[in-house]
Amino acid sequence: MADLVGYLITLALSAAPLSEVKGSIIFGLASKLSPIAVLSIAILGNIIMVPVAFWILRRTHFRDIIFRLFHASTSQKIEHHREKFEIYKELALFVIVSLPLPLLGAYTGVLISEILGWGWKKSMIAIACGIIVSGIIVFLSAEGIIKLISL
Repeated sequence: MADLVGYLITLALSAAPLSEVKGSIIFGLASKLSPIAVLSIAILGNIIMVPVAFWILRRTHFRDIIFRLFHASTSQKIEHHREKFEIYKELALFVIVSLPLPLLGAYTGVLISEILGWGWKKSMIAIACGIIVSGIIVFLSAEGIIKLISL
């Protein structure tokens, strides 16, 4: 029963904006849960939240709100650099999401994609691939650190 609670907490942390896949993997491994199950649950939980985040931002007209608040500066800069963004947008989203650093993750990728008005289907694929890479990097790092500490 304690393992089930640990897995549910891991799933909840993977869906939460601040912890995402990175924090949930660290929690799951520190709780001595099955490493492969932790990795799988963390990645799936984070990926499942991506379309939900897109849906929420679209329903609340987030992009329109941002442009109203920062119209003069953001609108001109985005339009000025639109060609550069269009060429590298999926790669940029992938890199931003895959870096296992604080505040860089799926939610940041969704925000960037939504603000710049990119299509959600290609963005979602790039974000999902970034989540997988980030999860694997954190998983391997955390496993290595845990093995070093236990020596």
